[in-house]
Amino acid sequence: MRMTSPAPTSNHTYLVELRFFGDTLDPAEVSSILGLQPSIYGSHEEPLLNRKRRPFWGYNGSEHPEFQVEWLSLEEGLAFVAGRLAPVKSEIFELSKRFDGLWWCGQFQSSFDGGPTLSPDLLADIASFGCHFFLDNYYSGEDGGLRAPYSVA
Repeated sequence: MRMTSPAPTSNHTYLVELRFFGDTLDPAEVSSILGLQPSIYGSHEEPLLNRKRRPFWGYNGSEHPEFQVEWLSLEEGLAFVAGRLAPVKSEIFELSKRFDGLWWCGQFQSSFDGGPTLSPDLLADIASFGCHFFLDNYYSGEDGGLRAPYSVA
């Protein structure tokens, strides 16, 4: 008997990106190696924050017509981004040896019921890129404001 994932609810939405961080990372170099433009990137200086950050490069597939800013299913979001990156998987694997690579996923929830499930096939696929997986959780109350799940209002 095959088990299926529960249907996503509107109480949870997800963002998905593959990101690289590193003190010596040059976002232009990562773009050149992968032949892709980043959806987000940053250098040492962040003038608006007035502090230093580790340089980073991130990709979410935003140039593709099937891209969704928010996914109702983490599985679908990860499968989409992994599918867009599949042609450069070996380059990503090599970059993950030089820089900190991770699948960054943001979970935005307005209730504390449930959470994402991922199939073994998808887990094996994203693991084959050689990058860590990170799920960052955010709670959005009735007022629409984001809070850490256990923060004091």
